[in-house]
Amino acid sequence: MLEKYGFTIRRQVAGIDTAFIAEKGDDGPVIAFLGEFDALSAMSQEAGASEQKPIKPGATGHGCGHNLLGAGSMLAAVTLTDVARETGHPVRVRYYGCPGEEGGSGKAFMARDGLFDDVDVAFTWHPAPITGARSNENLAVIGVYYKFSGRSAHASHSAHLGRSAVDAMGLLHVGANFLREHVSPNVRMHYAITNGGGSSPNVVQATAETLFMCGQRIWPTFCRLPNGCMTWLAVQR
Repeated sequence: MLEKYGFTIRRQVAGIDTAFIAEKGDDGPVIAFLGEFDALSAMSQEAGASEQKPIKPGATGHGCGHNLLGAGSMLAAVTLTDVARETGHPVRVRYYGCPGEEGGSGKAFMARDGLFDDVDVAFTWHPAPITGARSNENLAVIGVYYKFSGRSAHASHSAHLGRSAVDAMGLLHVGANFLREHVSPNVRMHYAITNGGGSSPNVVQATAETLFMCGQRIWPTFCRLPNGCMTWLAVQR
């Protein structure tokens, strides 16, 4: 679609098959739009349904309005090129196809390769129940897998010979929850059990795995705008 509107496409940037950059214009400031897209586990859903109706049970899909992010940013990029042409203002409009927006961190790999170094201003947006604009400063989020290896045993006959990986994982979760009392209110620590060791309670589980995501959020005040959407404005400093 962007090629149809005269954009030049760079495919497979940052070593990611589904990451790309589209650009139009030869002079002026680089104004970027972040076209974010992702696929979340077990979020498959029929379009227009107000209750859970997966297209394919257990398949991936979009959540939190992310089905709109890539298309909406693309429309904004094309519109800006039209305005620049009509007004005669020089501008280089750039659209970033950013995969793995939630969980995969596609932009982190793109930033590591310097793909944002010459950007003057970047816009992104998100559907929201309010209309407004923000200038955000968010700290990075880190995701860590913890994998536990124990020793299996029969839980009834010889539990004393086992070493439960599930118990070790549970102690990590308990410690993290006790730690919540002693961190600042804008710190977040969340986890999901990705391997519970199995479904047999009469066995001492030898493996367990949990995924943590930890970070800090700063949400400044925002400005309300008429007939629009929540907009984030990131200015390179």
